[in-house]
Amino acid sequence: PPPPPPPPGHHRGPPPPPGPHGPPHVHLEQSLATLRQQIGQDLSGFVTAMQAEREAAERERQKQLLTAVSAAITRDLPVQMEKIVTNIVKRELKAMAPALAADIAKAKSGGGDASSKEIVKALPGALATAMTGTVVPKFEAATREMFEQVKGAFEKGMDDIAQELYTQKENAIAAEATPLISSLRLASSEVRGAAEALLTAESIPGKGAGSKTVQATSLEELEAAMDPTVELGRLVDEGNYEEAFQKALGMASVETVTWTCGRCEPVRDDIFGAVPVPLSQTVLLSLMQQLSSDLDDEPSLKLQWIQAACLAMDPSDQSLAQALPVILGAVFDSLTEAAQAPDTPAGVRGDLRLVLHVVNSLLSSFPK
Repeated sequence: PPPPPPPPGHHRGPPPPPGPHGPPHVHLEQSLATLRQQIGQDLSGFVTAMQAEREAAERERQKQLLTAVSAAITRDLPVQMEKIVTNIVKRELKAMAPALAADIAKAKSGGGDASSKEIVKALPGALATAMTGTVVPKFEAATREMFEQVKGAFEKGMDDIAQELYTQKENAIAAEATPLISSLRLASSEVRGAAEALLTAESIPGKGAGSKTVQATSLEELEAAMDPTVELGRLVDEGNYEEAFQKALGMASVETVTWTCGRCEPVRDDIFGAVPVPLSQTVLLSLMQQLSSDLDDEPSLKLQWIQAACLAMDPSDQSLAQALPVILGAVFDSLTEAAQAPDTPAGVRGDLRLVLHVVNSLLSSFPK
């Protein structure tokens, strides 16, 4: 049967006592918490150690690479520069030799030491002009080409090394993670085995500390008892929205009710657009009351569901004729208080005004 509506005048107080669901088994929950903590610590230590080792190896490879590049430049660059300069000078001097020889022969045929002295004086200037106009530009062009080749080779080498480092890193991570994954799988199997053994022990009369309270007969039921969202999610996936919300509201947990709303959010328009709505009037009223009692977390989601539930209410339902105005009044007061709170975000305050208008319209249909 659906849960009864909250008592009149209920307003932002502590939630009602828990429903028939008992608390999860304490010992198993503590064991699982301890196991999760140990696994988390192992993972954190593994990641930290692996990262430190990877960074150290990468620094060492970069150091070796820079040493090799520096040695290659120091060893090969002077030799290449000498070859380039020698070839350019030889080529240009060879080109200048015929003209120079003709000038010298002409000067000799003219006779006199004066001509020889003039040739000697003019020769350094001619060589300087030839070096400035021909040798130096060609030397600069050859040097630029050589540096472009060095740069291209260096960049290609760096890309190849980076790819090699990435491949080695991926292989190292896979090799180091495989034992950890195996350990996690083994731990998971041990936990399931312990849970099965606990169920077997508690199914025997007089054994197990929780033999009087644990009602689960399978591991799946034990998991559902420890985590109610397992059962709620199954009901939502099956389209059994009425039973899902009945169970969630019966737990008197706003967090669980909000989780159920979030799970149904993709089909909210389908739920409230159906004729008739697949949620009873009692469930809709209880849903508005519990969601409005705490608007601190996920206010937008809660306000959307409060508005949809309010629009789906039937004021002519005589079974709720007395409780409906009282509970709607409490919902209206809760929304008003949240709208007037100074720390309420502007966007949420706008949604609150809209929902307040909808709730007030429904309240106005009842006589004062």
